[in-house]
Amino acid sequence: MGEASPTPLTKPYPPTPVGYLDWNDLAENYAGKATTLIVDASGKGDYSTIQEAVDALGAGGGEVLVAEGNYTLTRAIVLNSVEGVTMRGMGPGTVLRVSDKVEKALTVDATAGQRMIVVSDGSAFSVGQHLCVTDSSGFEVCRVESIDGDTLTMEGVLVNGYSVADGARAYTCHSAVWITGASTRVRVTNLQVDGNRLNQEFGRTGYYPSEHQGDGVRVSDGCEGVLLDHLWVRSAVAHGVCLGGEGHRVELCECWDNGYDGVNAEPSCDRITILGNYCHDQVYWNGVQFGYSTYATGSALIVGNVLANNYQGIAAQGGSGVDIVGNVIQDSRYDGVELYDVDRFIVSGNLITGALDLSDMTNEGIHVEHECSVGVVSGNLVENCAGDGVHVESGAYLSITGNTIRHVAKHGLKFAQINGRDSTVTGNTIVDCDAGDTETYSGIAVLGDRVAVVGNRVDNCDKYAVHLASTSNKCIVTGNQLTVYAGSSLGAIQDDGTGNVVEHNVVA
Repeated sequence: MGEASPTPLTKPYPPTPVGYLDWNDLAENYAGKATTLIVDASGKGDYSTIQEAVDALGAGGGEVLVAEGNYTLTRAIVLNSVEGVTMRGMGPGTVLRVSDKVEKALTVDATAGQRMIVVSDGSAFSVGQHLCVTDSSGFEVCRVESIDGDTLTMEGVLVNGYSVADGARAYTCHSAVWITGASTRVRVTNLQVDGNRLNQEFGRTGYYPSEHQGDGVRVSDGCEGVLLDHLWVRSAVAHGVCLGGEGHRVELCECWDNGYDGVNAEPSCDRITILGNYCHDQVYWNGVQFGYSTYATGSALIVGNVLANNYQGIAAQGGSGVDIVGNVIQDSRYDGVELYDVDRFIVSGNLITGALDLSDMTNEGIHVEHECSVGVVSGNLVENCAGDGVHVESGAYLSITGNTIRHVAKHGLKFAQINGRDSTVTGNTIVDCDAGDTETYSGIAVLGDRVAVVGNRVDNCDKYAVHLASTSNKCIVTGNQLTVYAGSSLGAIQDDGTGNVVEHNVVA
């Protein structure tokens, strides 16, 4: 008896990869028969390139389904002002790899305000590529609109001038996937992005909000409701994922070996969810970065991520309404969590841990700085930190409650002079601070004003359990249970400030 013929898939196709048991069957029986377009580099399906399939989708959206295989990208896959589009791979075997950098020297000086550059070999480039134009004095990123011989015309004018005598050159610097324009309800899922970092160049320093350069997946400001999930994003020369716009979600992705952040949400982002990702071993920067410096940024929920061996586990800067909840942050090279100029925030239920020998997390477990206000730091476990467990360098109207801080090299909890103020510290357990036994650091150190220290348990901290420094004023220390380190000749509480109230504490 002959073998039964494969049965075509029922339409609409199964929405999960589990249904794709036989790619040949899918390609041969389903291609061209619905709003799902099949991409297969081997020639099966509707298209052999992803961009062709994206461009072929109608105004009603649809899905581009990409077979396993290696897709080398000489320019970014662009989803420009699309709605309801899904780009789905077949798992980590669907690999979008950025091609090696191509570079050519400029042969004619370029002047600010012009659109054209002349290079030594225009055939090395193609229309639609992002190029970094640079010399020893500066750089900018442009997109090629047309090519005529060795003359490249850009979509916009040059902001700067570039001199051949100063080494003027142009090189490719694109992302793998670029979602831009007014795109809404876009999803990219179930594929791997390889930024090919070691064969790229990254010229950017600082913050350039409108610049597209070398991210794994880039979402531009103006987009809304993008979902990036079940992605493997590695070795981008810039960020693994970089977001602009609002209402986006990054979920259940793995990001590693990226030059900058694993997941980055730029200023102007709002209503961002970063959930359940594994971001580890970024080369220079952070597992998750939300905002930048004091630029205005909106709200975010950063929850349930595992962040290991990054510069900082999570850095939130300039936001308003930021929740950092239930993350596991391990072996950061600087801070576990940084909050910088953030208003209305919650940091709760996170495990923040470093190496037992205190060789990493060299700054703070949780670092609150640059005028943060109205925040809750609660229920976190901070341990094995080479700096302070929690350091309020600049923050006010904070509730620091129910945290466990143990085995840190400096203070368990510190409020800095002047700007660490007007806050409540209650119900924390602080054990084994000043882990180097230097009699230099205390369990709780208050250098600021109007801080209430109530109902905490402090044990085995080398200098003082609680130290109110000479700069402190109108603080309250009451109802705490304090155990003096047996090897210390110093007392449990030292009040060097003015107008402080210290009473009803239990000292053992």
